Amino acid sequence: MNSMSRSMVLITSLLMSAGAAEAKKPANTVPPVKKDQAQIVFLRHSTVNARLSTLLYDTTSGTPKVVGLMGNNRKLVVDVPPGDYVFMIGSMPYCDFMKATVLPDKRYHVVVVPKWMNSYSMRPVRHQGGQFSYGSEDFADIQKFTTLAGKAPASFVEEELAKAEEDYARKWAQWQNKLPEEKALLTLRPDDGET
Repeated sequence: MNSMSRSMVLITSLLMSAGAAEAKKPANTVPPVKKDQAQIVFLRHSTVNARLSTLLYDTTSGTPKVVGLMGNNRKLVVDVPPGDYVFMIGSMPYCDFMKATVLPDKRYHVVVVPKWMNSYSMRPVRHQGGQFSYGSEDFADIQKFTTLAGKAPASFVEEELAKAEEDYARKWAQWQNKLPEEKALLTLRPDDGET
């Protein structure tokens, strides 16, 4: 066998092994819900702001804490103890909040909705009603075209977190002045989960 043939065999076997490894765990497979935990899957798939990434924060304590990076066509899996939470998304000063009450052993889905320019919001996926519902074609497409999110570069996190800490209190005060029906759209309810 000449060196060219050996190289082709090696390349083919490497590609086949990579394909087999990928078949075992596709990049869009969400891990199972951890026992006694709640799982929230944030998904983003849109042509608006498609090239921009933003951070997702947990602001439940009153201080922004980075949860992860939301790039386009990505899903970010967040495992949390059951309870009440407040999440924030966006690059300062353009951000939005979502309240959440989650139960153990349930998986919840939230669609990250970009708005022009460089602004984002979050919409819970509901069993009935709401902008996104579990049985809708839109939601099926979003799941199909999103893969698991990677880690955010440390420099990006540091820069964005500094801005978030500076603007958080003012933006949260503005959010609390929303009308009750606006807040309801931005609230993940216990019964929005799947078992």
